[in-house]
Amino acid sequence: MSATRQNVLIGIIICLTSQVYWNFFVEGFRVSTAVILLPVLLMTLAKQQRPVQVGGWTGLAVFCFRTCTELLSGTALLRAMLDAFPGTVFYLFYCFLFGLLLRRRHLLSLTRIGMLISICDFASNIVELSVKTHLRFAGITERTVLYLGAIALVRAALAVLCLAGERHYRSLLTRAEHEARYQKLFLMTTGLKNEIYFMRKNSEEIESVMSNAYTLYEKLSELELPPETQKVALSIARDVHEIKKDYIRIIQGLEQEVVEQYDENTMSCKDILRILEDATWRSIEEKKLQVQLEFRINHDFQTKKHYALMAILKNLVGNALEAIEASGKDRGKITVDQWMQNNTYFFTITDTGCGIKEQDQKRIFQMGFSTKFDYKTGNIYRGVGLSGVKMTLEEQLGGTITVQSSLGEYTTFTVEIPRQKLEEYR
Repeated sequence: MSATRQNVLIGIIICLTSQVYWNFFVEGFRVSTAVILLPVLLMTLAKQQRPVQVGGWTGLAVFCFRTCTELLSGTALLRAMLDAFPGTVFYLFYCFLFGLLLRRRHLLSLTRIGMLISICDFASNIVELSVKTHLRFAGITERTVLYLGAIALVRAALAVLCLAGERHYRSLLTRAEHEARYQKLFLMTTGLKNEIYFMRKNSEEIESVMSNAYTLYEKLSELELPPETQKVALSIARDVHEIKKDYIRIIQGLEQEVVEQYDENTMSCKDILRILEDATWRSIEEKKLQVQLEFRINHDFQTKKHYALMAILKNLVGNALEAIEASGKDRGKITVDQWMQNNTYFFTITDTGCGIKEQDQKRIFQMGFSTKFDYKTGNIYRGVGLSGVKMTLEEQLGGTITVQSSLGEYTTFTVEIPRQKLEEYR
């Protein structure tokens, strides 16, 4: 918003709120609620502007508004302008003094701000009253000064309460934004960690291919074959070796990026599930699904294996959401339960989606098997999700996974992980 628009908006707000007022001392002298909002607006909406500039626009707006109000009530133009003028002086002087006393207002404590704006309030009221009484200072009695001082203190206290509320609200927003970035970063890092794990496994297979190609070259060298044939085998070994070097460089680059971006040593199970729940809610909103989500945790713990655990649970919850979407039902429910029994942690992910055929339940963890089909594109999913879950679970956490399902009704995946493999003892 431009500075001019901000000033016009502040002027309108002050004009409207100044209509809530009380008359004191002399006829036409107003004590309004607008002065509670003015320092709040100067500290927030107009924080990048000079207060005297805001005061000029506000004073002009108040002058025009009050003059028009008086004219509508039947007052003559000159009389209306004279009645509106002292209020204009109040806002001009208030903002001038505000800018003078609160030059570094964003660095001041709320207590000091309250003291200074009470001075601005009190002094501006004295100036307005003086103008209203045609500079007859003798009319300003001790009682008047006490009243104005009390009014200034009350309005300053209310303004400070508003500023404290605004700062608290801004702090909550900042915390929420930080939390959202933290969750996105953790989920991104989880995906990278999981991919790095499988890439390292693939690098071992690449090493095996290179070794086999070189062995083939040596055996071909012992046979009476054309040199071109021997060179082909050697060329394959060299090419695979170059591919492996590039692959390793990519892995190292990813690992360095992960360490620089996110270096969390341990995490509680409660935080893992909370992050997963928030991410799932966002997916539900993006897909515009009517899904009830319920997470229940019965035994919290700290773990260093939070990346692997999140990768497993995120995949299973994602599959549950896709199952509900594929079922064509108007509504669905996903339930995630966690508990410990006999030094084993159990996680169950249940959905009320399309279910899995009985003959497919024994094959869903096999690499390449998939029951998912994209009717829009005609593509079949490659089936690496559940096989990857099983591999990560068994190799990194020493756990197991089983499935129970009824076609068209529900599916439940049960993950079991030994406590000593998962829990971080202190």
